[in-house]
Order: sequence, then structure tokens, then C-alpha cells
Amino acid sequence: MAVGHTHGSAEEVTFADIVGRAAGGARTAGQLSYAVIRECIITGLLAPGEHLRQEDLAERIGVSRIPVRTALMQLESEGLVSFHPHRGAVVRTLTVEQVREIYQLRELVEAHALRKSIARMTSARAARLRELGEVLDGPHERGTLHEQRTAFYRELYDAADNPFAVEIIEDLRNVVNRYLVGRHVAHGLRYHRELARLAARGDGDGAERVLRDYLAEYCRRVIETLADEGEPAEPAEREQV
Repeated sequence: MAVGHTHGSAEEVTFADIVGRAAGGARTAGQLSYAVIRECIITGLLAPGEHLRQEDLAERIGVSRIPVRTALMQLESEGLVSFHPHRGAVVRTLTVEQVREIYQLRELVEAHALRKSIARMTSARAARLRELGEVLDGPHERGTLHEQRTAFYRELYDAADNPFAVEIIEDLRNVVNRYLVGRHVAHGLRYHRELARLAARGDGDGAERVLRDYLAEYCRRVIETLADEGEPAEPAEREQV
């Protein structure tokens, strides 16, 4: 198992780094194993299609094989891991059909969250949103983009009052993003400033139009990127996420 494959990520996070962070709280061996393996998959440290050897994972995490096996079964139920005859557990791949479905779901959930957030927009949130939009569409310092993007969307969708919707949105985003570590799919897309401006002034129709256009374009780029990189595409019926 080639742990450490990050598709050229700007921030070289190691398996040991993730274990160290996850071990910081009071966790059982099973909780620790689940947290470590899940983060490694989501961040791309464990790449799509990669074989997950239980012995290797257990040694690196510092636990026995039993909690690792339990964690892998839980991750299978979440759509992050597949078990194959004679191969064992592997990190799941993503099909074109699944990418399209994910972005259809994102449109539905994010349009709903956007409308609900705009209806309760405050002057303080509007100002913060404009500020974050300017930052995202401007030049970035190395390693800051993920945090800035997360802050923007949590403000846009009013995470404080819509935590469940925001959690769903972030989960859907993470399903795709783990395949795109180090790949600049959004390069040249500058829409945050305009989306923030429309949302801040209460223009729900305009903001939703910008959001849907962006998601459609991003979906197209994701499909092209995965195809160009030669990501394995297993039959859709075996890859229900």
C-alpha cells in the first residue's frame, strides 16, 4: 500500500500527521482507526483504487487488525471503501454517472440553503460574505484556499442556523474532492465575488443562477479531469454511493 500518494498536493501531509491529530482526543481503537482512514481517503492520501491492507494500516495507526477491519466496514457503508473478492478492501473509485448525480444533488441542496440564508441575511453577514468573496477571487497564499473556501460557503449558507444542510453540502463536496487533490479544476473560475454581492443584497434569483452555472461548469471540469487522468471507472451498479 503506497501510503502518501497525494496527486502533488501543495501541503504534504503524512499518514503519521493524521494519526497524531486523530489521537489527540479520548478515542477507542475503532474510533481512531475510522477517523484516520477516513481522513486519509478524503484528503487523497489514500488514492482511489488503492488497496487497503489491514495489517499495514493497523501497524501505522498503532492498533490491532480488528478495529481496522471494523472501520473499513463502516467506511464501506459510507461509500468510501469497497470489498472485492481476492483483493480485499480498496478505496472506491467514482463513475461519470455518480459525478453527475452528486452535482444534481448539490444543486438541489445548495439552492435551498442559499434561499433560506438570503431570507435571513444580516448586514454583518453581508459584509463578511463580500469580504470572503473578494479574498477567494483574488490571489491566494500557499495552503490557504481550502480554509477560505470553507469559510465562504459556511457564511453563504448560514452554517450557524443551517448546520444540517451545510453538513450535507460539505459531505457531497468531499466525495468528489478526494479525487481532485492537487488538481486545479477551479482554475480561472471567478464567481465568488458576484455570488456574494447578489446574496448580500438579497437577490435570490440572481444568486441562484450564478450558483447553478458554477456547479454545472465545475461538474463538467471534474468529469474531464477524471477522464484525462485515467481514473478507473467501475460499473455503476458496483459503485452505489
